[in-house]
Amino acid sequence: MQMKYPRWILTVLFIIAMPALAIDLADLEAAKERASIIDRVRELLADDSPSVRLAVFEEVMKGDDPVLRSMALETALNADDERLKTAALRQLIRDRDNILIEIVQPVDPSQAQAYLYAAWRELIISELKIDESTDEITGRFSTAQTASTKFTGQLIRGGWQLRLARPSFTCFLTMSEVSGVELSGALQCSISGRATTEDAANANSATLPARVKLS
Repeated sequence: MQMKYPRWILTVLFIIAMPALAIDLADLEAAKERASIIDRVRELLADDSPSVRLAVFEEVMKGDDPVLRSMALETALNADDERLKTAALRQLIRDRDNILIEIVQPVDPSQAQAYLYAAWRELIISELKIDESTDEITGRFSTAQTASTKFTGQLIRGGWQLRLARPSFTCFLTMSEVSGVELSGALQCSISGRATTEDAANANSATLPARVKLS
């Protein structure tokens, strides 16, 4: 049997329910407005004009919206536009003081590659800075076998190149390929001294893949 409530009770229940309904509608409108802003930024980052793409990216990076900044950075890093990609890498260096570089050992490494991996695994870049006028990169690096050591490098079109030197090794870490949220490249090293002997690298050079997780 269906219960019947007095009209005044129904009126009170309706009034009580109204604020919650109003809040829900307001939240929905705010969400729609937020979505339109995100979509608009995404559209502008894909604009036909390189100048528009770069200007929008720079404007987003001036703000403190973490969602828009993350989206713009990922979009710019994966862009075919090298100026935009370079701007994104410059921003990445500004934002990060430390970067873990994952040195990758091949499945079937040569003796030199295995030796290089043992010496350069757990590569960490710290105190990272960039000179805005020259795009020179400075900082320190350390590995599983190396204490903190200074390095210099340069932002290049669509990537960066760092010169990392320690006894028996002079290496260049070049990173320029972006796929999704991963920046990849190679650690190319000249090997000298006792490290070139048969019981060590047994070679005077070696190269290993390297990558960085961007998020």
